Amino acid sequence: MGFEQFFLVFSTLLLFFDLLFLVKMKSGDKKRIRWGFWFSIAAFVLIAIGYSMYLEAFLTNNFAVKEVYSSSSTSLSVGEKIYASWSGAGGSILLLVLIISTLYLVLRSFAFKKNDTLSVGTSKILNITLLFFLIVGIAKNPFSRFASIPIEGRGLNPALQSPWMAVHPPIVFGGYVFVLLAFALVLAKITTKESGQEKLLRISTYAAWLLLTVGIALGGLWAYEVLGWGGYWSWDPVETGSLLAWLALTAYFLLDPITKQGKGLAKELMILVTFASLIFLSALTRGGLTQSVHAYALSPAGPILLIFAVVMGAYFFYLKRKSHKPLFMLEIDKSSVASISHLIAFSSLLLIFFVSFFGVAALIVQSIFASSVPTPSVDFYNNWNFPFVLIFVASLIGLTLPKRVSVKVFIALIGVTFLAGLILSFLKTPTSSNLANAGLPILLLGFSVISYRLLFMLIKKKRSPHQLGKALVLAGIFLTLVGVLISAGGKQTSQFSSLTSGSSINAVGVQIQFQNFTVYQGTGNIQLQDGLYSEKSSLKIDAKLNNGGTFYDSSIWVELYPAYGIFSKPTIIRTATGDLYLHIEETDSISKCLTNSLIGQSSPPEDFDFTVDQVPFIYILWIGVGLMVLGITILLIAEFLNSKPKN
Repeated sequence: MGFEQFFLVFSTLLLFFDLLFLVKMKSGDKKRIRWGFWFSIAAFVLIAIGYSMYLEAFLTNNFAVKEVYSSSSTSLSVGEKIYASWSGAGGSILLLVLIISTLYLVLRSFAFKKNDTLSVGTSKILNITLLFFLIVGIAKNPFSRFASIPIEGRGLNPALQSPWMAVHPPIVFGGYVFVLLAFALVLAKITTKESGQEKLLRISTYAAWLLLTVGIALGGLWAYEVLGWGGYWSWDPVETGSLLAWLALTAYFLLDPITKQGKGLAKELMILVTFASLIFLSALTRGGLTQSVHAYALSPAGPILLIFAVVMGAYFFYLKRKSHKPLFMLEIDKSSVASISHLIAFSSLLLIFFVSFFGVAALIVQSIFASSVPTPSVDFYNNWNFPFVLIFVASLIGLTLPKRVSVKVFIALIGVTFLAGLILSFLKTPTSSNLANAGLPILLLGFSVISYRLLFMLIKKKRSPHQLGKALVLAGIFLTLVGVLISAGGKQTSQFSSLTSGSSINAVGVQIQFQNFTVYQGTGNIQLQDGLYSEKSSLKIDAKLNNGGTFYDSSIWVELYPAYGIFSKPTIIRTATGDLYLHIEETDSISKCLTNSLIGQSSPPEDFDFTVDQVPFIYILWIGVGLMVLGITILLIAEFLNSKPKN
C-alpha cells in the first residue's frame, strides 16, 4: 500500500467517528456536535490531499503508479493528463468520492448550524454512502505501484482522447451526487417523520435530472464524433444503464399531480429506484459486470456495489413497513385528460425501464453461465420499447391539451394519429424504417401542440417559470424523438472496397475524389511489456467532396496504436440536410501500412475500404436535447428563486 493510500484510510476512520457522533447526537450537545463537524472537515481535507497526490502523479509522469502507466504518457498535454486521471477504475472512484465528500461537507455544515433531527438524519445517510464509496475506492487502490518503475506509460486510449472526456464524467458524477442527496433526504424524512427540506429535495432532483440529461447527451455526442460507428446510441449495456436512472427520475416527476401528499411513498420509491439504478450502473462500469466500451475489468467492486444497493433497498422497505404507509396512494380524476395522461406517462416509462433493465440483466446472467457473452440486439430494445414510447408520447400530448378537451376527444385524436402512422408504415414513407414512419405522425402532433402552447405563453405573457420550463422539456422530448426517428430511419450507407489514391466514388448522391495518401511515422513513445514503441502511426487521406454543387475539402484519418490497435476517427461534414459521416475501414493493407510506418518504413497502402453514411436532419435531435436542458434549467432556477410550482 502506497503512503498516499493512508490518507484515504484515515479519512475513512474519521468519517466513521463522525457517524458515531451523528448517531449519538442530541439537541444541545455542543461538544459532540463540534467534534463530529471537525472530523468531517478533516476527512474532506485528507480526501482532497489524496486526490491531489493522485493527480500530481499524472502531471509528473510517475509511471510507477499503475493507473498512470495504464492511462498516460509523456506526450499527453497537461489537459489530457488531467482527464486521463479519471479514465481508470480507481481514479474515477476517487473523483466520485471527492465530489461526494464536497457535498457532504456542505450538508454537514448545515447540520452543525441547525442541529435539527432532519439535517442530522440526512447527514447520517450521506455519511454511510460516502463511507461505502470510500471503502470501494480503497479496495480499487488507485495508488497501486509496480515493483520496478517503467520509463514510459502505455498511453491513453484514443477513444478517450477527446475534450468530451474532460466534461462528461464529472457531469455524470455530479448527477450521481444529487441523486445520493435526494435519497438521503427521502430516507431521513421517512425515519424522522418530519418535513422541512422539501425545497432542497426539489433542487437536488432537478439538478440530478439536468446533469443526467446533459451527461447522456454528451455521451451520445462523444460516441457519434469519436467512435466511428455512425450513430449516437447503440444500446450498449452501460448506455442502457445510464438511461435507467434517467427514466426512473423522469417518472418521479410525473407522479407529482396524482400523488396524495403524505399518504403514500410512491415518489420516495422512485427516488430509491433512481438511486439503485446508479449503483447498478456503477457495478456495470467500475465492477466490470458486462462487456462494454465503457466498462473496466471484472473486479469484486461489482458484487459489492450490488449488495450495497440491495441493503439500502431493504432498509427503505423496512422504514416503509414502520411508517404503515402504502407505496402507491394515487388520485386519478377519470374525467381529466391531464390526470389520466400523468398516470399513463408514468406507467409507460416504467415499462420502458423494465424492458431496458431486462436486456442488461439478461446479459449479466448469460455472462455468468456462458463462455461467450451474447449481447441483446438493437432490435430487441427497439421493437419491445417502441410501443411503450408511442404510448408515452400520446400521454405527453394529453398533458399539453387545453383542459376543455374531453377524454373521448383525446382518445379519438390519438387513434386517428396512430392510424396515420400505420398508413405511412404500410406505404414505407417518408423513411425506410417502419418504426420511424409509424411514430412520426404522433410526434409531430405533439410538437405542434406544445409549440402552440409555448407561443401562446409568449404572446399572452403567461410566463410562469414552472409552466415555461415544463413546456420546454416537453417540446424537447418531442423534438429529440423526431430527430431520433428521422436520423435513424432515413440513414443511408454506402460502402466501397479496394479504393486507391485517385479513385472517385458516388456515395448517397455525393461525389468524392481521393487525392493524396500521407503516412506519418511513429510519434511519441510508450512502454509495453515487451519493450518501447512509438505511441502511434497515422495515415491521412485527402478527399474532395461535391454535394449538389457545394464543394468540401476534407481529410480522413486512421491511426495505429500498438497498445490499442487501429483507430479510425470519423470525419463529419455538416450540411443543411444532415451530416455526411466518413470513415476508413480497417483492412490488411491499412494495417500493414501503419505497422511498417511504426518502424520507419513509410509506404502508402495498396488500397483501402471506405464507408459513407448520410444521417439526415440529425441536428433536430441536438436541438431537442438543448430545449430539454433549457427547460430543466429554468425549473431549477425557479426552485432557487422560491417560485411556487404550478402543476
